[in-house]
Amino acid sequence: MNCPECSYSDYDCSRICANCGFDLSKSAWVVITTVSPPDDAILESLIQSFGIPVRLIHSIGSVFGLSVGPLGETKIAVPETFANKARDLLQAELEKPFE
Repeated sequence: MNCPECSYSDYDCSRICANCGFDLSKSAWVVITTVSPPDDAILESLIQSFGIPVRLIHSIGSVFGLSVGPLGETKIAVPETFANKARDLLQAELEKPFE
């Protein structure tokens, strides 16, 4: 994965960038979309496959086994520096024709 600040090619998102000192752990996380299961796991895998860190924020309903409606929703969050790239990726995925 490349560093979002300096594009250093050997960047590990769990550490500070050796080239510019960027620290992902201090980056703000933003919600890019809200989905229901199983779409949350599918989108998480898709986003991670492009080297973008992702967090799933489950609603309280998931504790009770709810998977539909507002209580079953999952928010997908990425670091602010990756938000536009992740949104573009999801938009491109939605525009693909079903085969």
